[in-house]
Amino acid sequence: MQQTRAVAVINAGGWGTALAVKLANQGYEVRLWARRKELAARLTAERENAAYLPGVAIPPNVRITHELSTAVRHVDTVIVTVIASFMRDLARDLAQVLEQGTLVLHGAKGLEPDTWKRLSEVLSEELGERLAAPIAVLAGPNHAEEVARSLPTAAVVACADPQISARHQALLSTPWFRVYTNPDVTGVELCSVAKNVVAIAAGIGDGLGYGDNGKAALITRALAELWRLLERKGGSLATVAGLAGVGDVVATCTSRHSRNRWAGEQLGHGRALDDVLASTAMAIEGIPAARSIVAIARACGVEMPICEGVYRILYEGQPPAHALQDLLTRDFASEG
Repeated sequence: MQQTRAVAVINAGGWGTALAVKLANQGYEVRLWARRKELAARLTAERENAAYLPGVAIPPNVRITHELSTAVRHVDTVIVTVIASFMRDLARDLAQVLEQGTLVLHGAKGLEPDTWKRLSEVLSEELGERLAAPIAVLAGPNHAEEVARSLPTAAVVACADPQISARHQALLSTPWFRVYTNPDVTGVELCSVAKNVVAIAAGIGDGLGYGDNGKAALITRALAELWRLLERKGGSLATVAGLAGVGDVVATCTSRHSRNRWAGEQLGHGRALDDVLASTAMAIEGIPAARSIVAIARACGVEMPICEGVYRILYEGQPPAHALQDLLTRDFASEG
């Protein structure tokens, strides 16, 4: 296994900053790219991303820059963590400066708006001949707040090329951050999208006071929906049962760190969606994800009633209590 020279992390949000801190603590030279010049200057001066990871020090071997060419120059691996709606623009810019042979791993969770393409597809389309290896995907129950503080967790790297997966596994693994590999890129990406929609549903149940039994039932049936979708799209049942599926669904539906669960809880309390969005600067990824997952499910004829319910709440104005009652009063069915 060749030794890594340096790593670029593209986007200084919570997850990107957490990965930069983690890799720097492993001893790597890290370049952290911030989209805004003023943010790069502030992070450099304060050595803390107070907006996303207050109290976490950014090590001195993290170089922060707003120049994309500087961030990716002479690095072995680029880790991209931008939100889905910005991915194609970023990929086009990256295609102008990425050095031939650099490995690209993305840790974003979403689908491209309107096209519903997976983000590895978007990156592959735009980077084209710059890529010497397939795009890999990082997923799993990995809240930035815990990863940045070296709390125990596990993750999965998905890539069509097992040798590339192994290189990313070696790069990221530590005694407290255990990384598994998986060839099912499609399944891992779709799980990572849907879990945020399910977390909104779980949060709505919390806001309505529906209890632990209801949340457990919701999670279980949501996993059944996810398996139906992956089966149709060529994914694996093992992926649903793994870290990108069960692992991330459980973490996102139950954690105090989950922005999507929190947003659903606020909706369950009766707050308007616009009010919820205005009260946080952080992206609630499950909101656009609900539109994309429902669009994909409808297009391939897969029933996903929980995701449909979240869609109706977010985009059709259905009261949360009515949507959850609709789920409870559906026609009788077998569990399979």
